[in-house]
Amino acid sequence: MVKMNSENTRQKLVTNAFSIDVEGFVESNVQSFHIPAKYINKAEEDREIELNINVLLEILDEAAVKATFFFVGRLARDIPTLVQKVAQAGHEIACHSYLHLRIFNIEKNEFKEKLTTAKKNLEDVSGQPVYGFRAPDFSITSLSLWALDILKELGFIYDSSIYPFSLHDVYGISDTEPFVHKLPNGLIEFPLSTIKFLGKRLPFGGGGYFRLYPLWLTRLFLSKLNKKGHSAMFYIHPYEAGPIVPQISPISNLRKFRHYYHCKNGQLRLKKLLQTFKFCPVVDVLSSIGLRQD
Repeated sequence: MVKMNSENTRQKLVTNAFSIDVEGFVESNVQSFHIPAKYINKAEEDREIELNINVLLEILDEAAVKATFFFVGRLARDIPTLVQKVAQAGHEIACHSYLHLRIFNIEKNEFKEKLTTAKKNLEDVSGQPVYGFRAPDFSITSLSLWALDILKELGFIYDSSIYPFSLHDVYGISDTEPFVHKLPNGLIEFPLSTIKFLGKRLPFGGGGYFRLYPLWLTRLFLSKLNKKGHSAMFYIHPYEAGPIVPQISPISNLRKFRHYYHCKNGQLRLKKLLQTFKFCPVVDVLSSIGLRQD
């Protein structure tokens, strides 16, 4: 009985990171879908992002939760007022590369050049330092570990790009540390959340996994992680909780299921999750465990 009460107390004290990967639906999936050019409309995409982010801001405000917004850097140029609005609401501004392109398909010099621009533009527009980075499609894999040294060189404090499992067709590093840790170069890695189940690490905690898993399972996994004293990394895309989800028809039924399932009731599911667990920006989690270095 004493052990049970101790675990419950520890869970209540653990705060999880809440993060949003800010890009449009087509922008997010263009490499996966091989989307025809006729479906790419930048003006409509930016309108989608802005309206969906406004809804997410209202949900977070209602729940009294601050979050980390990983902005694609081009948005500092294209919708600067949105970046400013998020920053003025007290949320952390972080970087999601300049364009939503997988890192392992980019040359090192190009990545460094574009990332330098993205970081500077986001900082200039938001008026706050950018400490964190997340690769599009979690594309820091064994093929692109070189990116971690570039992040350190450019002044980032932490990365949140690595999924510690290897069952996905695009991302994942199976033998990496599954919890927050410091890398040899001094950069902090806050990996995406996984949990050990039947000897395997399963991903959970946001995006497609939040939509595809029943809500009770996400809650169970989060609870188990918190009871062990670990903070989870939750993430979501604007279209997974906002009112606008563009319909792309020339994709397989499997991809339609993977990318549209539960988008319509994402707001309700998200509100329930926010009522159950404690969340805050990534930098605040790192501060609470003594890892943040300004």
